[in-house]
Order: sequence, then C-alpha cells, then structure tokens
Amino acid sequence: MKTTSIVLADDQLLVRAGIRALLETLPGCTVTAECADGLSALADIERLQPDIAILDIAMPGLSGIELSAELRRRERKLGILVLSGIDTPETIDQAFAVGVNGYLHKDFLLDELKQAVAAVLAGDGYLSPKLQQVMENRGKAGTSDGDNGLTKRQLEILRLVASGRTTKEIARTLGISPKTVEFHRARLMERLGVHEVTALTRFAIQRGLIS
Repeated sequence: MKTTSIVLADDQLLVRAGIRALLETLPGCTVTAECADGLSALADIERLQPDIAILDIAMPGLSGIELSAELRRRERKLGILVLSGIDTPETIDQAFAVGVNGYLHKDFLLDELKQAVAAVLAGDGYLSPKLQQVMENRGKAGTSDGDNGLTKRQLEILRLVASGRTTKEIARTLGISPKTVEFHRARLMERLGVHEVTALTRFAIQRGLIS
C-alpha cells in the first residue's frame, strides 16, 4: 500500500496532537510534519512535498486561506484539506475560491476524516455534512428578495464599494484582508451579472442601499 504523506498545520498543540493521532489510525497515512503557523507550513510543504496538507484557517503568519492561495500560485500538485471550527458560508466560499479540495469542520467523526482524506487524495472535492447544511441554509436569514439573496457581508461590501471606498479602506472598515474584499466584490459581480464597479453602484442606488 502506498503511503500517504501529510503536513498538518494548526496553531494549537493539543489540537494537532489529537488530529495526528486520528490520522495515523488511517491505513497508509503518515504525518511527516506538524506546524504551528502558516509560514512554517509553507516551508515544510515545499521541503517535504507531501501528498496532502491539512490546514487550520486561523493561523499566525499566513492564514489557511492565504497559505492555500500561495500554494496554488506555485502550482503545487497537492491535496489541500481545511480543518477548521469556522463554519461561515463566506469563509467556506473563500477557501474553495483559492483552490482547496476539501473543508472539514473540527467537530467531525472519524469516518468523515477518512472520507475527506480519500476524496482529497483522489483530487475530488469534500465538504463535511454539517457544512453542507450551512451552505444550503445560506441567505435564508438577513436577506430579502429585493437584494437578490445577497448575504449580510456582501451587502456591507456593496454599500462601501458603491460609496467610492477603495479596497484597502473597505478592508480596514470591516477588519478583513484586501484579498477578502476582492473575493466578495467578484462574487457580487457574478451574482448580479455585472462586470464594472459602476454597475454595482447603480444597483445599490436602485435598491436604496446608498443615497
């Protein structure tokens, strides 16, 4: 049986130890490195060339999403599985947008971990059942038909974009990264079927989101 090599990155030591113990119960899986931050994980992944990287989202240095984006920019042939306690639709969207293969909530069953690793290794997508439910329920709360089913965060960014704020200004206002702002703006344009910021502004005015 071919060995599946894994680099595991999470800033919490006890969490890493627990996940590693579970991973090594799976046939053929071996954890070749543990990392407490995104920069160390990037270095170890480049050095060890594992089959799979299992990444937390909220890590110092580089977040799991930023690390995944960097790995994809380097065209690494690598399965990326996010394992996080964050279950917001926006974060899940961001993760898949930068090229992760799977997203598993930390409140998982061993069989889910086994399925996720197998799917990622095969190059398939995986989203844990709990998070599938989250995504199915997205947009049901805090939105209206008049807003085209936009999420609360998308509406916030739409208002700020339409008010003439720059990407950096929006990022500072909302406490998110400029890349996250760019991601949401792109999703807004896709959802509304427009291709220019002026069209977003026109939509916001028509809906009374800005004066």
